Amino acid sequence: MRLFMTNEVLKTETVKLTKLEELEFLQFLAEILSHEERTEILGAQKEKTLRHRRDEIKSGQVKTIPSQQVKAKLLSKYGLQS
Repeated sequence: MRLFMTNEVLKTETVKLTKLEELEFLQFLAEILSHEERTEILGAQKEKTLRHRRDEIKSGQVKTIPSQQVKAKLLSKYGLQS
């Protein structure tokens, strides 16, 4: 028999855990997410494109933009805040 819990039930039950139980639960979730990351998320073409762009950055062919500069531009253009 498989039991299903809603997100709300999970949240309610999670706050009842001891600190040690919370850490064990977080480790369990991290393992699940880690496994999901290992599954194929990107198609072959997207992976090829990302590797190509990575290589361009490593070789110095393409210049990156510092995150603070990007954040400042977004803030001034859209009023977004972190």
